[in-house]
Amino acid sequence: MGGGNGLLGILIQTIKSRMTGLVTKFKLYTNWNFIRTKIVARIRDFFASLLGVKPRNKDDYYTIGRWMFSKRLLYALVIIVGVVSIWYITTETSLFRNFSEDGIRTYKYNAFRLRTAKGHVKITGKSGYVAYDGNVENGYVTGDGTLYNKEGNVVYTGTFDQNKYEGLGNLNYEDGNPKYKGNFHENLFEGDGTLYRQDGSRAYSGAFSRGVFHGLGTLYDTGENEIYTGSFAMGYIVYSELLGKSVSQVSECYKGHRDLFTTETESVAYMDGINAIYHAVSDQEALDDEETVDSVYVLSDECNIGGELLDTVSEITEVLGEPCYEGNSNVILPEAIAINTIKSTKTTYLDRVEMDLNQEFSDVAEVNSFDRDYVVYIYSYRRGDVMYNFVCREKSDNFEFYYLTGAGDESA
Repeated sequence: MGGGNGLLGILIQTIKSRMTGLVTKFKLYTNWNFIRTKIVARIRDFFASLLGVKPRNKDDYYTIGRWMFSKRLLYALVIIVGVVSIWYITTETSLFRNFSEDGIRTYKYNAFRLRTAKGHVKITGKSGYVAYDGNVENGYVTGDGTLYNKEGNVVYTGTFDQNKYEGLGNLNYEDGNPKYKGNFHENLFEGDGTLYRQDGSRAYSGAFSRGVFHGLGTLYDTGENEIYTGSFAMGYIVYSELLGKSVSQVSECYKGHRDLFTTETESVAYMDGINAIYHAVSDQEALDDEETVDSVYVLSDECNIGGELLDTVSEITEVLGEPCYEGNSNVILPEAIAINTIKSTKTTYLDRVEMDLNQEFSDVAEVNSFDRDYVVYIYSYRRGDVMYNFVCREKSDNFEFYYLTGAGDESA
């Protein structure tokens, strides 16, 4: 029995060793990578043999007039044209095109066929989602269309020109809520439009240029109440246009909350919705003796001049030239209120100005007195009909806030 079992084991091992080679070859010959390699090698060898043999005599040429053409070269060209034609037919004809459920041609974002597509198509993103549904022309997204994100939310719907937002359209946040509705030029907000906050409330409506507020427009608070209507330049309020306006005219521009400080001869109002203060004095020449704004204080340590955002005195000097005044100055009432307002809202090097107020209402106060010996350092520059005055705690390259006055105003 022992001998029989030994012979049987030897026989089984012999069969296994023979079968292992066959199984290995079977797996190799049925592997797609192996098959593809063989096919490519055969095709390469075929074209190499077709193109690599030089014509030996005149029978290897076709003669057309005075010209002689290699038969092998012509055969190769015919085969190449045939292969290209078959590829084109199978990819571009209606029989083999990829259509979506609604019958619209659908292409991958990097498909070669998309370069020649024209008309209404759908384009899928890398992970297969529909990224675009609309018109294409000459390989570009051009005309009306809708762009989607991976979650299926609409990113943009409107007109395109060569893959860019162009003309009238609606841009959304990633969650699909509206971000901007209006005109575009080369992907940027341009012309009239409306900008929205993430929560859907309107933030600004008016003119845009190069993607920012520029021209006439209106700011809104989170409840969509009007805050300010006026001129903007490169994304910032043109505060200088408030100079020379009456208090009632300013009220037509600014409709937000304000804190009012008054004396017998002047008034100062903090407009928290636009982070600015105006100073007004009685106009003796006006029939109604209405107060007129003679200076506007911007409670920011950055200043927009000619589209440039500047935050140091040296940068301002480069743009506006040397200051026409520089030195210490005793604080005046609107400066004192500006300093105290800044001190209550953010960290600053400025010390609070002592002030005696008679305040019957939360947003209206009568100023009895303030510390007139408080000293600040001021740099003043003339730009056209406006004086730019930058206020520092002491001589420094960094300013705490700035204010605008008329060029002929002695308070500058």
